[in-house]
Amino acid sequence: MSNNNGNKPKLELAYNVPTKIKLLQSEFQTGKSSVGQWFRYTVESNGTEFSFFAPESVVDFITANKLKKFSEIMVTKKVSVNGKKSTTDYQVEIVSNGNAGHNDSDNTNDSVSEEYNMMLQSMREAQLIKSELGEAIDENKIGVALFIQKCRS
Repeated sequence: MSNNNGNKPKLELAYNVPTKIKLLQSEFQTGKSSVGQWFRYTVESNGTEFSFFAPESVVDFITANKLKKFSEIMVTKKVSVNGKKSTTDYQVEIVSNGNAGHNDSDNTNDSVSEEYNMMLQSMREAQLIKSELGEAIDENKIGVALFIQKCRS
């Protein structure tokens, strides 16, 4: 999908709506405009490719966590009010670090998601826990709990 001049559409974040973003490149592009310096990533969100002009705080988060191509983050745009002044802040969480199931070529198999692999691993770990602790343990509940914890970290 592209706009009239051939560029990808710009990803616009709504306030207080978590947006899952997959990085489609490891390095951002940068430049300057009348507003100041900008940082642009090519990303995917909800199955559509976008140009994401990332705020400096988001770029700093991506850089500090050494995220790269195929990493996924959840970004929430928030407004903070201090007296009469309001500012925009960004909450960023890592969904995946881009390592699982991808290589650097463009021929990737997206039929198995990162979440699928995490759930499968969680259920295997739950079976191990049940075998160590006995039959009174509900392995499904443990597996789901482990999966939720993996998604949060």
